[in-house]
Amino acid sequence: MLDAEQLNCLYRYCFSLTGEKHESYDLLQSGIEKYIKADISSVDNKLAYIKKIIRNHYLDECRKNSKIKMEQYDETVTHVDMNTNSLENIVATQYQVEAVWKKLTVAEREIMYFWAVEGYTTDELAKFLDVPRGTLLSRIHRLRKRLEQQFDESNRDVAP
Repeated sequence: MLDAEQLNCLYRYCFSLTGEKHESYDLLQSGIEKYIKADISSVDNKLAYIKKIIRNHYLDECRKNSKIKMEQYDETVTHVDMNTNSLENIVATQYQVEAVWKKLTVAEREIMYFWAVEGYTTDELAKFLDVPRGTLLSRIHRLRKRLEQQFDESNRDVAP
């Protein structure tokens, strides 16, 4: 049904949502179980379908358990600076990345996962997350600013 590479891809996605190893395995198992039970005759891309199942299951569980605070985004689109050189050119240590990763919200980790790990374009990501492209660009802009600030703070803490 799924090969090792596909399972690893799904696990990484689960980990980007939960941020915890054991919860990621549980989420992956639940997602695959739901996929197996579902009517999949009309599904073209099974990985995208399973990711959607995993995402919905995770959000449902979080809401049910009040595990995460669901954030309201300002959906108004403002001018977005598309200068992509700053964040992409930051060199970071594993320690810095782990420290910053823990400070991100679930929504921010999900965007980072699809953008940095899976290489989704903004159009693909907007479609997957079911949000307008302008809204996604605003979220990415705020995320970039936040990450730049956190990496700057992290570099000051490490500097001699």
